[in-house]
Amino acid sequence: MFYETPQFIRQEVKLMGIITFNQLWLLMGILGFLAILYFSLNLWLWIILALILGPLALILTFGQMNGLPMYRVFPAAIRHFWLPKYYFWKKEQLISGPKEATPEQTRTMIKPQIQKQLDRQTLENLSQFLDQ
Repeated sequence: MFYETPQFIRQEVKLMGIITFNQLWLLMGILGFLAILYFSLNLWLWIILALILGPLALILTFGQMNGLPMYRVFPAAIRHFWLPKYYFWKKEQLISGPKEATPEQTRTMIKPQIQKQLDRQTLENLSQFLDQ
């Protein structure tokens, strides 16, 4: 019996229209930061910062990359570039002097390669055996 696989089970709850709670808090935070800067900076400096932070807020709030919202992609990208990377699958180089092998080890290390040639009759017998 086949069962349908549930899809879209991790959708965020929409507050109104296209905006979710996370997007609302992000927009309110950046706009509140701009409001604080408005009262503490000169007008020309505030305009420059608003022209930089405004589009950045819209991109972070409503932008998407590969189906993920930008407010989730942006911190992951910062972590990727900021934190050191550890590659555990790389083989470590061991620095040691050369070891001398015993005669028994050299006999086991060097194995003669024997190649067996199959003739037509042996091949037919093998195919009949496998067909059974």
